[in-house]
This record gives sequence, structure tokens and C-alpha cells, in this order.
Amino acid sequence: MSRELRKDYRTADFELLSKRILDHPIMKSSENDQQHMEKLRTPEYRTKCVMRASLDDIALGINLYKLQMDRPHSPLPEGPGEPGPSARSAASARPPSTPFIKVLLRKTPIVVLFERRSMTALVDSEEGRQVLEDNRKYEELLSGVDKTRRTVDADTQTMTVLMKSRLVNTERLTTAQMGSYVSNFEMYDTYTDLEKSTTSVQVQGAQEIQVTTYHVGGVDQFVKINSLPAFRLALMLTMRILASNVFEPQQRRYRNMELPDPLAEDVKFKYRLGLLWRLSPPAPDTEKHQAVSDVSFCPSNGDIMAVAYGVYSHARVGKLPRSGWVYVWNIKNPVNPERCFHYQVPVVTVEFSPTQPQLLAIGLHNGSVEVRDISVPDRPPLSISQRKTSPHFEPVTSIKWIHFEGDVGYTDPNITPFLATSQAGAVTKYRLINSPHLLGFEHQRLERAEGELEGIPIDRPPPAASLLANRHPQCLELVLDPVHRDIYYVLTDEGTLYKFSTNYPLQHLELRQVHDGPAACMEFSPWSPRMYLTCGSDWCIRIWLAGILVPIVTLQHHLSPVHCARWSRTHSTILVSLSRTTVDIWDLRNSTMKPVSSTSIDADIFYTTFKFTHCGRSLAVGNEAGNLLMMSFEDMPFPPHFQYKQLKRAIFKALSMQPDLRQQVKSVGYFGYPEGKKVTRA
Repeated sequence: MSRELRKDYRTADFELLSKRILDHPIMKSSENDQQHMEKLRTPEYRTKCVMRASLDDIALGINLYKLQMDRPHSPLPEGPGEPGPSARSAASARPPSTPFIKVLLRKTPIVVLFERRSMTALVDSEEGRQVLEDNRKYEELLSGVDKTRRTVDADTQTMTVLMKSRLVNTERLTTAQMGSYVSNFEMYDTYTDLEKSTTSVQVQGAQEIQVTTYHVGGVDQFVKINSLPAFRLALMLTMRILASNVFEPQQRRYRNMELPDPLAEDVKFKYRLGLLWRLSPPAPDTEKHQAVSDVSFCPSNGDIMAVAYGVYSHARVGKLPRSGWVYVWNIKNPVNPERCFHYQVPVVTVEFSPTQPQLLAIGLHNGSVEVRDISVPDRPPLSISQRKTSPHFEPVTSIKWIHFEGDVGYTDPNITPFLATSQAGAVTKYRLINSPHLLGFEHQRLERAEGELEGIPIDRPPPAASLLANRHPQCLELVLDPVHRDIYYVLTDEGTLYKFSTNYPLQHLELRQVHDGPAACMEFSPWSPRMYLTCGSDWCIRIWLAGILVPIVTLQHHLSPVHCARWSRTHSTILVSLSRTTVDIWDLRNSTMKPVSSTSIDADIFYTTFKFTHCGRSLAVGNEAGNLLMMSFEDMPFPPHFQYKQLKRAIFKALSMQPDLRQQVKSVGYFGYPEGKKVTRA
């Protein structure tokens, strides 16, 4: 029969065991240790306690503390007023409170136990062979059942280290210092034995400096060194660097690196032209007439331009000059040209090939045409026209490269043929072949107009006696159609406009009277393939629209011939015209009665022609003194977002006082480019 077990069973035995453990010498501590422990128990020092221990040590200490707190207390005699054994057992049965411990984790220094860097080497080198041998020994040591190394795959993130390959390393250059002695007497004797010559060189057309050169064996050493291609290339690059020290702000403006801020508070639209630099011939001679007759920009690189020097107007020329030049300029060196080609006759026109930019077609005053490759200096012409196929002796006035695939013998699609007009009234087609001569034939032969023509009404005199000298009109300008590749237009000294096709030789498609005098220039709008302008010697600039027989807008301000007029490449309503002494800027939005600005630089010298750069923010203006003025547009209005709509709105505003003509323009409908894209052709 079991009896009930009391809760204080064997309590006295446990208390006796605990007392013996506490009284053991090992459990006793010194007085200093007790003071230190008492200090640690104070609340002020509790937060300052620092203990270097791991998490396992902390967990073990907490468990030991709980065991110590669970130890029962020694029995005391019961007195009057004291609780009995049952009360003390209930008090000891309450769970002890766990102390609060603040654990602060800190990062310990990295301890590298093992590290083996990966190394790569070329197989055919000595290091590569050593690496292969080391790998082979390592695999032999681990071969076997019991020696297989246990590996574990794990992902890690490492930094990308870019290292250069061994193949880019070069051999170390070994240098040595050697002493040499040369006396003044030896240097004097050396230069005394050489032949010396002193010449004067003209700098900037005004100053002269004395240059002394020495001859060895009768050969000028300076001329010999200058003939080396490597020296000439180094000289060209050096001159570019020196020129950039002077023309750096102008070059940055030409490259559009500093455009006006559209958010500026002091924006003013003055429509002015600023002079960037002046391209002058290297050796100007006042006795020789060398006017700028034509300018052509390279299609692939807008920094390169070809300038033709010859004769433009015969009014101030008593005798035809006996020489002409073609200079190829680069804006990196506005002081000296980088290519020079000299001719025995004046040069009239130049034109770069759109498909092969290194090819330059040159038209001369004696009717000859040649093609040069400007990529290599001092190279002779690739092809020259011959009198057998081009028997004309009149000046070649215009050249345009065309894209025509139906020609006989058409082999290379990159080298396209070109058309050339002359004052003999002929349009000749030339093509490059595997020969030193150009293959050409007469494509069109113009006849003088008779009767009343479409366009403006003029009083045409009755035809005089037909003479061979004046039977054909002079061709002054050739323009390609911006959309149809086979269509081109020719302007004559009669003020007529001929429309031709390369598919129908020896006949014209359309004839129109555009000016009462020689028509000098024609250009299509960059935003409309059906709108074009013409200018001539009747002081007028006329804007035409295909489908309407009369000009829709006529601009006239100066009482002088208009040499050239072109549309702006950045604004659809702005065009620039060139008279003898001024460069005029017209804005159709503001007024059609007078230009918004007129710029005159070197007013005593007549202007000849001008061309826009590819970006349209600068233009090159030539004069009869042989100077090419590079100008930039300043204080211009910001280009509109919808160029075609702005052009159409300006045209209708200009026709507000002509309701009949306004209705004709409205009946034409949309006259812009398909899909609203801007298209321009060189």
C-alpha cells in the first residue's frame, strides 16, 4: 500500500549537500573577487560590462545560472508568527526570474585560413608548361578510391578584374648613354663646305622672312625633305594643331558645340551673320584675277570643302587670266589648304561625288572636264575628257553626279556618271571607265526659245538671222530633281527653265520663262519637292509651285542682279540671297517686301557665290578677290517643330491680297514630301 509522498521529502538531504558544496575550498573566492563581483552587480556598471564570449558561452552561462537559482534554501526553525513548511515550499516552487543580458555583436577581423589564386598562362610559354605539369601531378596524387577529394559547389560574387592580354605587351626598349664631342671648328667647316642659298618668304601677304637652306650634292635638303610623304603628313597635322590655338572658338561654333539656350531670358532675333574666318589663297597676287567661282562640300565630311578659283565676271577683267586653282580646305586648318591643284586655265566649277566622296569632278574654262582622287596628294587626274567625245571649247558652268543604272557598260554601282553643262548650250554625260579618258557623249542640245512661253510674260524680240555663234543659249545652272532620279533642270542666259530626263535624250519635257534676263540659280525647298525658287539678273527672286504657271511669291529689294539664292536648312520660311555687295536674309513669316537683315563684309569687293554647310547653321561666301568668308548665323529664331505647316501658313499669308492665286495654291493640295520627311540632295 503506497503512501502519499510529501513535497519536502528529502529536502534536508539536498540542503546538506548544497552546503557542503558551497563550503568546499574550490567554491570559495577571495575578498577581491567578491568586491569585483559586487561591483558588477550594481546597475550603474551593468551596462559597462564587456565580455568577450561566443553565443555558445552565453547560452551555457544562462543555463548554469538557472540551475543555481533552482537550488532550495536551508530549513529554518519555525517560530511564532512565521510561515510553516507548506508556505515555504510554495514560495520555493515559483519559477525564478531570468536576468536581462545585453548582447552586442561585433565584426571580427577576417582570418584567412587558406587561399589559392587561380592563374592562367599561355600554353606555348614556359609558365604554361609548368602549370600543365603541376595539374598533372595534382591529379595523380588524388587518383584512387580513398584519395578522391571531396568538393562542394557554392555560388559566390566576385569583382570583375579587367586585365590586359600578354599579346599587347611589347619588348622592353634598352637605352644607353653615349658621349660625343664636336668642336666649333668642325661645325664651322661642315657648314662652310655646303652650298648655301637664302630666299625671302612672304607671310600673311605682308611680312617677309629670310629662309636659309643648304645644298648637298646640288640638292636642296629642304625640298628633298618636303617631298617625303611622312614629313608632309606630319607637317599637315602640326599645322592643324597650331591653327586650333587661334581658331578654337570659331571651330567650336562651326561644329555647333555652343548653341543658343532656348530658356535664356535675353533672347533677341536679329537675323545677323557673324564672320568666323577668312580663307585666303596662300600666295595672293593682285595682278592675277582669281575669283571664287564655285564651292563644294564633301558629302561624308562637312569639314572638307573644295574651292574653285578662276574668273566669275568679265566686267573687271581686261584679259582672261592664264591660270586657275582648286584648293581643298579643312576647317581644322583655316590658314593653309591641304590640297592644291594648279591649271593653265581658270577653273569654273567643282563637285564631289555623293557615293565616292574622294572623287572630285572639275570643270575648266576651256571646256575640259577631269576627275581627281583627293585622298592621295600629288596624284595625277584619274580621267580627263578628250576632244573626240566633248568637242566644246566653252566654259563648263555646272556639274552634277547622277544615279543612272540603264547606261551601257554600267559595272560599278558606286561610281556613278555625271552631267556637265557648258556655255555652248550642250549637256554632256560623262562616265568613268578603265581608261585615262572619260567616256562622254552629248545628252542634250538646247535651242533658243521662240514665241510666248509659260511663266512670266516678257517682250521677246523677233529672231534675228540665225548664226552658228548665237543659235544655242548658254547653260548657267543644272539642278537635280529631289524625288525623281531621272529628272533634271537647266537654266539659261535667256531666263528660261528646261526640264529634261536622262531617259529621253535630245528632247525636253517642259520649257518655262522664269526671268527677264539670265537665270543664275535654282533650288528646291528642303520641305517641299514641288516648291522651288529661282533668281536672276532682273533683280528678282521668284518662288514657284509645280502645277501653277506663274510665280506665287516675288522678292525684290536691291537694284542689282541676284547672283545666288538658297533655302535655309533649319527654317522652312527663311531663305538667303546674295547680291553684289550684300548677303540678305529673308523670312516669309515677317515680310516679303524687304529682307529682315543685310550683311556686308568687304563691300568694295563684289560677291560671287555661296553654299550652305551640311548642318545649315553656317555658310561660305566667296568674292572676286579670292577670299572665302565663312559666316555663322547668330540670333536666329528657334526652328519650328512643324516645318511644313509653318511654310504653308507663310505662303497663304503672303497671298492674302491675291485671292485668285491663293485659290490656285489651295487647289494644289498637299505639296510636301511623302510622310512629311525632309529630303535634300546635293
